[in-house]
Amino acid sequence: MSKFAMLANNPSILITGEIDEALIQQLTSKGFNVDVIPFIKTESIQSAIIQQEIEHIATIDAIIIFTSSHAVEAISHLLSNKKINWKVYCVGEKTKYVIEHLLPAVSVADYADNAIHLSQKIISTNSINEVYFFCGDKRMDTLPRLLASNNITVHEVQVYTTTIFEYALNRYYDVVLFFSPSAVRGFFTSNTIDEKTALFAIGNTTANEIKRYTSTNIIISEKPGKKELIEKLVEFFE
Repeated sequence: MSKFAMLANNPSILITGEIDEALIQQLTSKGFNVDVIPFIKTESIQSAIIQQEIEHIATIDAIIIFTSSHAVEAISHLLSNKKINWKVYCVGEKTKYVIEHLLPAVSVADYADNAIHLSQKIISTNSINEVYFFCGDKRMDTLPRLLASNNITVHEVQVYTTTIFEYALNRYYDVVLFFSPSAVRGFFTSNTIDEKTALFAIGNTTANEIKRYTSTNIIISEKPGKKELIEKLVEFFE
C-alpha cells in the first residue's frame, strides 16, 4: 500500500482543468470523490489577419511547432481541404495524436515530452534555421528562447488565448491535479496547499511551475497525457 493510500477511505480529488467524463468515471468507480474546477479557459482567436497568415504558411514548405493540442485545434478547420507540405515537431503524445487526427496530411517528424527536449531535437538536426510556432498568448518562453539562442528564426503565431480564473476554495482536498502551468498560477493566486495534500502534474513544465509556490512533493506523469496522469493517481492509491 502506498503512503497516499492512507490519506482517506474515499480520497477527495480536485482536478484543475477540463477532463473527459470517462476519466472522471474511472476515478469515481474506484471510490474517489472528484471535483472538476477548471482554472483556465482556452479560446481560438478569430482574426482575419491570423487566418490569412495561417493560410499563407499552408502554401509553403515549412517546419511547424506545436507545444499544445489547443493550437492544433485552433487552426485545423482552416486547413481541412488544403494540401500541406509541413514537417511538424510537437510536445506530448496527446498533441501528436491530435495532429494525426485533425491534420492527417502533415508529417510529424518528431516529438518530445517537454519543450526543452523538443528544442534539443530540433537543434540537433543541424539543418533547421527557421520554424513557425503556433501557440497561445501565455505560452512559456523556453522553446523560442532556446531555438533563437541557436540561430534558429522563430515565427510565432498566436492562435488561441488562455484565460486564468482565480477561485478561492474553502475546503481541503487530499489530491490536486494540474494539467498546465497557467492552471497552477490561477490556483495559487487565491489558494495554498496543505502539507498533507498530494500534488500531481502532467509534466515537468507544470511541475516546475508548482515548485514556485510550494515545496510539497509532486508526482509527475511519465508521459504528458491526462489519461496517463489519472492512471498514475490510481496507481498511487492501490
